[in-house]
Amino acid sequence: MTAVDFLGQDIVIGSKVAFVQLGYRNLLTGVVTKITPKMLVISHDMTNTCGTETRQSHDQVIVLDWIQDSKI
Repeated sequence: MTAVDFLGQDIVIGSKVAFVQLGYRNLLTGVVTKITPKMLVISHDMTNTCGTETRQSHDQVIVLDWIQDSKI
């Protein structure tokens, strides 16, 4: 199964991604831990809703693997 992000980049388990927190306007970064045909499971730091895992569709994320920043 091939999953691609908003920009058409391939998504794989372990990809670093940026996404908007559902229901909020917060831009978050995280790591893809699971890929399904329609959704991604993303592990990230704790948010204001106390969650550390988020589900997003493929086109709601942007892969950041090309950035060499240790803060991502």
